[in-house]
Amino acid sequence: MKKTILTKAISLALCASMAVSFAACTASGTKETEEETTLISKPENDETTETSEETSETAPETTAEATTEASNEATTTETTAPKVNPYERFIEDYVNAIKKQPDTWYYGPDYDGDTVIPPEGTVGLLVIQDRESISYTLMDIDKDGTDELIFGSTCVMGDGTSFVNVTGVVAMTGEDEYKIVAAGWDRSTLTYAGGVMFVNSGSGGAALHVDTIYQYNNVTKQMDTVCELITEYEGEDADGIPVPRYSLFEGDNYHYNASSAYESGDATCHDDEALNRYNQMLDASSKNMKDIPEIEWNKVPLN
Repeated sequence: MKKTILTKAISLALCASMAVSFAACTASGTKETEEETTLISKPENDETTETSEETSETAPETTAEATTEASNEATTTETTAPKVNPYERFIEDYVNAIKKQPDTWYYGPDYDGDTVIPPEGTVGLLVIQDRESISYTLMDIDKDGTDELIFGSTCVMGDGTSFVNVTGVVAMTGEDEYKIVAAGWDRSTLTYAGGVMFVNSGSGGAALHVDTIYQYNNVTKQMDTVCELITEYEGEDADGIPVPRYSLFEGDNYHYNASSAYESGDATCHDDEALNRYNQMLDASSKNMKDIPEIEWNKVPLN
């Protein structure tokens, strides 16, 4: 290597003394300098490699197996932790209310029906009803990290299809504070449609039927009305069958009263158009029903 450097130095000196060949010498010198740099920068031994090997040998050994074991231990610790039921006080008090039946409706453990009267419009759970047991499940329907309490059961129809019949939905409004969000009763059927969607179908009288699609609002802790289909009957056809008249109301802009819904100016549409539109909205709200897992109900005897 020293011989090569000396040869190149002589070549550069000759180029400097030959003005005519200056350009050619410059080009030649540049090329050789690049070659020299390459040669000089090339290590003559494997000291760096040896040092790297030594470092690798002296570093603490952390195997993939050890990392996996540590991860599995952490996961096991997390999954084995018992799940806390924040609704235990509510469930216990509700069961006692059903057994004693002090009133028709139950509004929560903070209302005894005598000294503390719930605000107007507060939803209550039906108490006076012949039952041998009640069933409940905890489900985070709005995916906010806090479970809602659902009273109900899974009902299987004759054709094999099933639906979730709901008798009550309760939410947490604070630590150990509850709010009844929705409830079914003996003249209506409240069902869970998946996600935050619920559907209620009930009678409002001898010649009135109400079908409502609700969406649970986890901010206000209440059910927002998506739409409401009012079915009224007027007269009979040639076969003596009552003739239905449909009126669809979207949003929370209408609640049935003594006046005819069919004559209301707030209706979105009527008759077949109203029925078809409601069914379309029902299909859209029930799109998550197929994703409802096999619900595990906790049964509480009342006797």
